[in-house]
Amino acid sequence: MKLVLKDNRRHILRFDKGEEFFAALTDFLKTNQITAAAFTAIGTCSEIELGYFNSFLKGYRKKLYIENLEIVSLIGNCSMFEGKPVIHAHGSFGKTDFNVVGGHVFKMVVLATCEVFLIKLDGILERKNNPEFNLGLLA
Repeated sequence: MKLVLKDNRRHILRFDKGEEFFAALTDFLKTNQITAAAFTAIGTCSEIELGYFNSFLKGYRKKLYIENLEIVSLIGNCSMFEGKPVIHAHGSFGKTDFNVVGGHVFKMVVLATCEVFLIKLDGILERKNNPEFNLGLLA
């Protein structure tokens, strides 16, 4: 991951081939002591794990895609849960047949590039576990 441009609150990041987006972004958040942020991203990826939340099971149904995909839209936020940075992201991904898949994104491996526009927010965005859904929700 490369920091391409930065001002007081905004960061333009470039992720490169083979990087796992969530691991690299989490490292960036820790290194830069960012405890609250919002981001959008576009690019390409070679692997994603998507999910949707099943409220009856209080968990996610997940599906792995290993293929060339366009990151049509990735949007999310960065917060803290039990003292650690957490990334919450949803995305839409274009397939080679021009169909789109999307959902909650658990994993994403960059293919050629992923360009991220991240806005650092003041303060700490905190998550707390909600026992009704077994989810870490914004507090």
